[in-house]
Amino acid sequence: MIWKKNVYDTLVACATSCDEYATECSRQQDIEDLYRCIFLSLDCSDLCRQVAVLYVRGSENTRLLARTCIEVCEKCAEECERMSAERACQIASACRQCIRACMTILEMSLMPESESETSRTLFVALGRQEMLYN
Repeated sequence: MIWKKNVYDTLVACATSCDEYATECSRQQDIEDLYRCIFLSLDCSDLCRQVAVLYVRGSENTRLLARTCIEVCEKCAEECERMSAERACQIASACRQCIRACMTILEMSLMPESESETSRTLFVALGRQEMLYN
């Protein structure tokens, strides 16, 4: 998988925004009404951050967690949109951008990586050597 900085930046931005928003909500007077939003924001933050770490590392498991991240970001965005406050709408927007970034990760994992001519030649040579040996 080819690493793209804008995908990483989007994941980290969503994680940071959701974490800050959960903290802001936990300081409100009507905290009981905000529990679902707080928990979804924290879940979203944790997942986005973890996907970013796996993505940078080039882990083969990135796409598995990206699928879950899409689901949680969607729930978080819907909950924030339901609140209709300006800050909540900003968080929903960050989550929607993160969903697009995770979709990019899923699409990237479906495309074969481009190989340099040297590595392709080496692979063919090693394959032929193994065939000759067998």
